[in-house]
Amino acid sequence: MPSLSEVIGHDGPRRLLQRLVARGRLPHALLIDGMPGSGRRTLSRGLAGALLCASMVDGDACGTCQSCIMVAAGTHPDLVELPHDGDAASDPSVDLVRDQVVAAARESPLIGPRRVFVLYGVERLRGAAANALLKVLEEPPAGTHLVMTTAAAAGVLATIRSRAQLLRLQPLGVAELERVLIRGGIAPGLAAARARSGGGSHRGLWRDAEDPAPISALRRLLEQGIDSGTVADAVAHLPSREPRNEDGVERTLAAEQRLVCRRWLEQVLQSLRADLRGADAVRAADRIERVLAAIRDLQRNLQPRLVIESLGLSLRN
Repeated sequence: MPSLSEVIGHDGPRRLLQRLVARGRLPHALLIDGMPGSGRRTLSRGLAGALLCASMVDGDACGTCQSCIMVAAGTHPDLVELPHDGDAASDPSVDLVRDQVVAAARESPLIGPRRVFVLYGVERLRGAAANALLKVLEEPPAGTHLVMTTAAAAGVLATIRSRAQLLRLQPLGVAELERVLIRGGIAPGLAAARARSGGGSHRGLWRDAEDPAPISALRRLLEQGIDSGTVADAVAHLPSREPRNEDGVERTLAAEQRLVCRRWLEQVLQSLRADLRGADAVRAADRIERVLAAIRDLQRNLQPRLVIESLGLSLRN
């Protein structure tokens, strides 16, 4: 679930944001500056989760309320991300900014007291698109928060930069990069080796990180009907031997299975989010809820094989 506590590294900025959110003193516009792969997106989403949470705990998201579930699923009506996830390299058009930021900011939040806009790569905003955004920055509606990211604060238009609070992120340390890679499903020994060559960023460290076979099995489980053979196929791809960490010490099989299983489910979750724009959005939303429930079961340390089998049964009913 997106939350500030889930952010790896950046302890100082993370604690500052939690204090500001808890006290209701977060600036309406924030500019997060950091190198690509330093965690700007994770921090931005964690902050959005905290702001939209219905049961906030010490300035952070609870991770269990309906708002948190919708933020995690990418379906919260009061959260707008531009460019859309998976399209961060594109430039926001003036129509996109006007329609999804300026126009939406004039409306009251649909669920809670706040509406959050996350804009990635604002150094690319120029001309009419930048001028459209300035209208919101100059006269922010009540309850509106703009979280903007950049890899080069000096490249952001001065008119935008001067109206936002700047928050600089330092490059991630080797130990922090290793944790990011392990969370993403890379084996600890390999994660440690790759982290040492990261230079403060996890960009470029994910090569060969995914095993397409188990991901394919889970996608079949979700997309082509549920039967015992498909569930068994997914379960069969779970690790069956005790893995070793970089010191040669065995980790528990269940811990390794949880890492792999969570990685698979997050991949499936990403593919399901694309279906929300289709004709069968209700069915996709229901499946997203069930996958999120499975991820929560993993976080509660339930047996991964049972989690997959239970997911298969719930989707079958």
